Amino acid sequence: MSQFTTESMSRLILAGTREQLPTTVRVVADLRAVHINDYVGNDEGLTLGKPEDDSDEVSRRLTRIRGCASMIEAQRQTELFGAPEVRRTLADSIDGLVEDSVARFEKIDANRAEIAQIEETLSVLQQLSPLSLELELMGGYDSVSSYVGTVRSLVKTRTSIKTMGGRIMFIGSEIGKQGVVAVFCRNEDADEVHALLGQHEFQPISIPEGEGLPSVMIDTLAERKEALSTEIADLESEAESWAAENGGMVFGGIELLERDLTIHTTPVRVAVSEHAFVMDGWVMTRSAEEVSGALSSVCTYVEVEDYVAPAHHGHHHDGEVEMPPIAFAPRNHAHSFEMLTDVMGRPEYGRIDPTMFMLITYPLFFGMILGDMAYGLAVVGMGTFMWRRFPLDETMRNASKFMLAIGMSTVLFGYLYGEFAGFEFLPHMDEVYTTAAACADHHGTWDHGHCWVEGHAPSWVSWMTALYPSQGMIHYELHSYFGIVLAYPFHRVTANLEHLILLTIYMGVAHIMLGLILGFRDIVKAHGWVDAMFEKGSWMFLLVGGFLFSYAFLVKPGHTDPEYVALLDNLFNIGLGLVGIGVLMVMVLLYHYEKMGVVGIPLAILESLGLLPKVVSYVRIFAVGVVGVKIAATGNEMLYEGLAHTLSDLSHAGTIDLILIPVILVAWLGVQIFALVLGVFSPNIHTVRLHFVEWMMQFYEGSGLPFKPFGFKPGRVEIE
Repeated sequence: MSQFTTESMSRLILAGTREQLPTTVRVVADLRAVHINDYVGNDEGLTLGKPEDDSDEVSRRLTRIRGCASMIEAQRQTELFGAPEVRRTLADSIDGLVEDSVARFEKIDANRAEIAQIEETLSVLQQLSPLSLELELMGGYDSVSSYVGTVRSLVKTRTSIKTMGGRIMFIGSEIGKQGVVAVFCRNEDADEVHALLGQHEFQPISIPEGEGLPSVMIDTLAERKEALSTEIADLESEAESWAAENGGMVFGGIELLERDLTIHTTPVRVAVSEHAFVMDGWVMTRSAEEVSGALSSVCTYVEVEDYVAPAHHGHHHDGEVEMPPIAFAPRNHAHSFEMLTDVMGRPEYGRIDPTMFMLITYPLFFGMILGDMAYGLAVVGMGTFMWRRFPLDETMRNASKFMLAIGMSTVLFGYLYGEFAGFEFLPHMDEVYTTAAACADHHGTWDHGHCWVEGHAPSWVSWMTALYPSQGMIHYELHSYFGIVLAYPFHRVTANLEHLILLTIYMGVAHIMLGLILGFRDIVKAHGWVDAMFEKGSWMFLLVGGFLFSYAFLVKPGHTDPEYVALLDNLFNIGLGLVGIGVLMVMVLLYHYEKMGVVGIPLAILESLGLLPKVVSYVRIFAVGVVGVKIAATGNEMLYEGLAHTLSDLSHAGTIDLILIPVILVAWLGVQIFALVLGVFSPNIHTVRLHFVEWMMQFYEGSGLPFKPFGFKPGRVEIE
């Protein structure tokens, strides 16, 4: 099977008696190779199957254990549990362990609820305590009305109450800026007292149940709260110990019970009659013989038929044709990049799978953008950490491999650029000083007829020049066609800046052309050569013609050699002719294939111009990378060099300078962390855009459904 296309698929039909269905489901699960098509229930005499009898009990146990698991933290595993061991725990002790754990957490919740209630009561009692009045005396009278609460001003309230004379009993005290009062009166005076208190913003206090002075009750409740807090701490300690000892088995038990429940409920996906069942699905063609052999012993009827894509004579195929699910080809290094393809959806059946191409181009673009050895090593470190931290998580393993790939590419380009943590540490060739004496006067090094000026980097970085021939005092250039210059080292911010800009544009042309070629191949296979020529060939003519035309037009003014000028004239004419052919073909494409009619003819000119920004978009590889370098370099110049200058002359450093040393160091580290975070996210964003928008739009249709074989993947427990 080619690594550049998806797996060939075969249709699988299984049939047998109702008694054979449970065994068939279990064999299919063990094979992990059959994608089951859910029965939609529209055939006469057939209905959906029913769950097995054990499903209800398994579901109840699973619910209880999940409830327990939600209260504990999953323990990190480095190895899978043995399925027999987990089965024994499920059969013997796990229910009792779960009940004990749930009871413990329920007790913790009850204690916390009681503490919350105590705290609320204490808050009220602390307001009432200054009154020095027993709780039972604050209310509950038949012939007397009582008002206990807070007022805005105790003095003003007391003055107002005195106007009622001996008909009122008043007790008050200050609490901060407020006053707390207890007012007692005969029932017939209640309305007058209520109105008077209202003038002073009276807010009633709900008297808690109890007897005695509030201060005594406060002490009692405080003791109770402390006892409850101690009990909670003990229970939480027990829960942590329990989780450390039994948590793995709990989560392992959940995994096995989920597998069991899936097995028990799978018959609802299958068509059954009174006495028989029919299961419909897909298998990868390469495993069809193995699947057929395994199922023949448990089913009455097994049919496997290789899928053949329908022939297409028109522009579009029949939308009602059932297409098989899409399975990626088996891969090793490119497996982690399948998650990028899945973001756009699986490719249509028989079409190109872009994963293998992204294995090369994605790290290439990312590394060219970030291009710093320090940040590349940091990305590699993050990938290594993820690999070791989550050894059983397939998603995290794929993410870690992805990080390792782009990190190693970043290290490679960082070496090529001579950059580490924003420092350009390689010496630069200075063309101004053309003699050894002049070079020495300006602290340069004369070597092989050139003056080399040291890079701006501290000693803990500059030692890396030892990794290069002649301590980095080298500069090799390879000049190729169309002005391409490949250099070693490649000083992207200084000497080779223009070369990098030109190189990124050419990479855009090549990358988009690759996408058009892949799209051309897919359309030839699906619809024939004529359709492919107009749908993709037209854009190829435009791309090649536009490139030749633009190159000749821009380069010609700078040359006087008659032969070279004649060559450029030929390229100009060829490019212009190809562009004209491409525009005419786009007109036909929009008029006939896209069904735009006459409107498509003038619109084709605008559509053709849309190819230019797609190519220019690749300049972001240069622009984003240089901006990132400048951010880190600016931080180095402003902060690190100031710090180094201060440290080198501590004898003359003032008190303020010494105080600023840790501040400057922290600020410099902050700039480096910011540059690293920006360096991880920004290149990924732009690399994703170049692939998903500029490249994949030339050929990709992510309308395929993923192949999901029925069965289980080990998360915490090995497969039985």
